[in-house]
Amino acid sequence: MSGPDPRLTDALSGAYTIVRELGAGGMATVYLADDAKHGRQVAVKVLRPELAAALGPDRFPREIRILARLQHPHILPLHDSGEAGGFLYYTMPFVDGESLRERIDREGALPIHDAVRITREVVDALTSAHAAGVLHRDIKPANVMLSGRHALVTDFGVAKAVRDAGGETLTTIGIAVGTPTYMSPEQATGQTDVDARSDIYGVGILAYEMLTGKPPFNAKNAAAMLSAQVLEKPAPLRELRESVPPRLEDVIMRCLEKDADDRWPTAESLLAALEDVYTPSGGTTPTTTRPVKTVAPQRASVAAATDTVPIRSRLPLVAVVVLVLLGVALGTWQLTRGGIAGTAAGGAISRIAVLPFRDISGEDKVFSESMHDAVITSIARIEDMGVVPRSEIASRGDNARIRDIAKEFGVNAVLEGTLFRAGDVMRINMQLVEPETVRHFWSGSFEIDVRNVLMAQDSVVQQIDAQLRAVLERQKTGAGS
Repeated sequence: MSGPDPRLTDALSGAYTIVRELGAGGMATVYLADDAKHGRQVAVKVLRPELAAALGPDRFPREIRILARLQHPHILPLHDSGEAGGFLYYTMPFVDGESLRERIDREGALPIHDAVRITREVVDALTSAHAAGVLHRDIKPANVMLSGRHALVTDFGVAKAVRDAGGETLTTIGIAVGTPTYMSPEQATGQTDVDARSDIYGVGILAYEMLTGKPPFNAKNAAAMLSAQVLEKPAPLRELRESVPPRLEDVIMRCLEKDADDRWPTAESLLAALEDVYTPSGGTTPTTTRPVKTVAPQRASVAAATDTVPIRSRLPLVAVVVLVLLGVALGTWQLTRGGIAGTAAGGAISRIAVLPFRDISGEDKVFSESMHDAVITSIARIEDMGVVPRSEIASRGDNARIRDIAKEFGVNAVLEGTLFRAGDVMRINMQLVEPETVRHFWSGSFEIDVRNVLMAQDSVVQQIDAQLRAVLERQKTGAGS
């Protein structure tokens, strides 16, 4: 690990003295520091410079201030936050222990009793935070510290504070809020109006990994992982570890239901189920009883009422077209947001026209044609989804009206995109439009490093394919109407 930036050291001097770097994540670098005023050691988390620039010096400290009120034995509290020398930071107690991530990496699958105890303590923390109207949004082993025999959940609500402070600027600079391996299907499809059941999904993945030594999905990149969260079903726990009690398997697998309505409705109900498994003697109940499925409450019950960014309309979960681009050279991924609900008249999307990508800068004609062909080819492989051949569309020119295209080819959705390149950075804007009303089903804007453009193109095509298949599946079952 490299030493701290001298500018950071100077900016924090007088309040905190940096001792050493503890680690780095997608959004921040963590340092051990001495708190001069209180004579204690603290963990100082400093946001990445590009993220700090996007958030601004005022909004993030204001958004994160709400977290200081959380008080619970299994929540690592917020001590302080602020801006110093252009750096945005927040401080938490220093835990002289290890993260759950480190323990799993060292030991693999944990003893069942330990896994249940840690899961129970994490859910206990969530129950308290949800009651205060705060969601975590990034439950994962790296955000659970182990101190003695106890678990402490860190970074409560930081993901939301970053997103609310940064808004859509985060997409532009290529920073994603959340971790694909632990994202709920709602988060993976770009929804922002998630509720407590999204955190419950994260708990399910956390517990699954503790019990088996690995998360339920193994994907080669962020795009494939997001697709798995939406489309793939995890293997039952007992297939991977027969000693897991059936009752415990039922509790955890219910957390991992794709439809939020099928999960435990609240952290409190999940906690009660775990306490039924976690016996006073310290073992787990070896019962074969099955959990009774309860009726989920309205989404407003423990909803993130403070979610104020009106990014998308409230549409069915899997009826969302999500495009994910991997900025491979930068090691980042981006998620765009939006939704498909069928045509304006309420019919299902059954045939799409993909217009030629417009190369605004005039430097990437080959890529725009390749992208156009790849998207059409991918859609053509989807059963029950028609797509107009590239040769037919290309002959209509760049100025064809989408209403004319729809009438001529009998389509009820049109996908169009533009490209613009400046140096090694390419911006791609895309939108899916209902041709009759010209209503946008979805739109997204993102950037890629053109030095890795083919890999980024593959990622886009894979996600379009996966999400359109999800839309069709919902239409077949009638759930997407």
